Amino acid sequence: MFFHTSRVCVPTRMLGAMAAVALLWAPLASAESASSHVAMNHQLPAWAEQLKGQTIVEDAMSGRGERSAMVEQQHQRIMEQMSHDPQVQGVNTGMYNTQSMMHQYGAGGQDMLLVSDPRVEPVAMVGGGKCPATAPVKQYNVSAINVEITLNQWLDFYPGYMYVLDENLDKVRAEETTNKAARDKEGFDPGAIIPGVQAQWIQPLTIRANQGDCVKIKLSNKLEGGEEVSLHIHGSSMVVSATGAAATTTNSDTIVAKDKSGDYEWYIHPNTQEGVRQFHTFSNDRELTVMGMFGSFVVEPRGSSYWEALGSGDATPAASGWQVMIKNGTGPDFREFVLYYHEVGDEAFRPLNKKGDFLPQRDPLTDAYRPGGRAINYRSEPFGINNMHVQHEYFGFEDESMGYSSYTFGDPSPTIPRSYIGDPAKFRLVHGGSEVFHSHHPHGGTIRWPRSPRAIDDMNLWATSTNGPVKYPVIRAKTDRVDVEVIGPSEALDLETECGSGLCQQLAGDFLFHCHV
Repeated sequence: MFFHTSRVCVPTRMLGAMAAVALLWAPLASAESASSHVAMNHQLPAWAEQLKGQTIVEDAMSGRGERSAMVEQQHQRIMEQMSHDPQVQGVNTGMYNTQSMMHQYGAGGQDMLLVSDPRVEPVAMVGGGKCPATAPVKQYNVSAINVEITLNQWLDFYPGYMYVLDENLDKVRAEETTNKAARDKEGFDPGAIIPGVQAQWIQPLTIRANQGDCVKIKLSNKLEGGEEVSLHIHGSSMVVSATGAAATTTNSDTIVAKDKSGDYEWYIHPNTQEGVRQFHTFSNDRELTVMGMFGSFVVEPRGSSYWEALGSGDATPAASGWQVMIKNGTGPDFREFVLYYHEVGDEAFRPLNKKGDFLPQRDPLTDAYRPGGRAINYRSEPFGINNMHVQHEYFGFEDESMGYSSYTFGDPSPTIPRSYIGDPAKFRLVHGGSEVFHSHHPHGGTIRWPRSPRAIDDMNLWATSTNGPVKYPVIRAKTDRVDVEVIGPSEALDLETECGSGLCQQLAGDFLFHCHV
């Protein structure tokens, strides 16, 4: 069984060493539509005004009462300079001349799609490859929704967004209602949060299809704020069903307005490489994606079927989910775990605690940056402000060593991949955020995978320990074996662990995994 305590570039049960750069100021993303964004003196939404007020109080309590005014003054100076420089220099390089800098500082049309300027670079949209009539069809009806995402058993949360299968929408709302009710209660009540993201409905959407399949996706926009939305699968050749035109950012037909729907399809050629691809919205990307509007699509071997990993009795088909069992149509069956490393909002955003107060930008007990702001699969357990704080409250001191242990606080809220010794396992890593790099590192000594997996297709890694533990595993062949994988924003990687579950040493137990950044 692979197990971690939410040490994911996050201050969590097991705190990673992190270097944080102190930013002077980064304007908070507005929940309003792009049309309300202005370059100067823009109106902040209510939650941002609340955060601004709380920051002023915190600065005053820490003896830095003048800091907020200084930051505001510096920000105003930067914005004026940004507006002034292009005029003075007479620069004219198109409609996106100052977009990079303005994007960084939250000014102007930061939600504009980054498309070619049709005045100087006309784009021709040609017909794409629609599905052949003989291809097996997989249909996914997906809705884009607003949702309160609860991060952990302590009920830290934030108002976010997510993709969800229409058939699971009522289950998401029921889970959301249970968590809201738990926040209104005194004392400890985890609400609907189950350790390990087991049988949870509020999670990044993970869907699958096989090589040779025709995938049809109907996307419905049910966002409450009127934002437009889209769904773009990286590395796909998806087209708009009605026209056959490529479903790219240069095609306005891919954008779905409020209360409307759009249809896409993708013929997965039989020679398409197996593996995971990230998807997200290209419309209002900066706001929606960093607040949860992302997921992944896994291309499975031809002829495969997908089954629920939990439960007993007869196997149940799995429509979606981060952990499933794959009945392989072309080889050995395997367990599949899709792990999303991501941030919560941008570097200025702060989630809320159970009482509705913003979490601190710096953990007062561990000095960690942005507690609750780094997550796996919509889950994060800050090490100091929750676990150690409870220790201090009940016992008068806090013990970091016991913060690592499930003995003290129970199993963690983030993902706990489970399997049996020798089970073939594939880990699909997805970066759902846009702020920082993460690195995936499991403990255990010999949990390794090939750096370049396609270089050793003739080697069956899963069969290495069929006859018992391997005392001297291979160090290097055509490719190195590694135990750390770095992943950047929007990247997706596939890891096939050597010797299957239990490692080459064939060990049963709990194994921590965390971020090395």
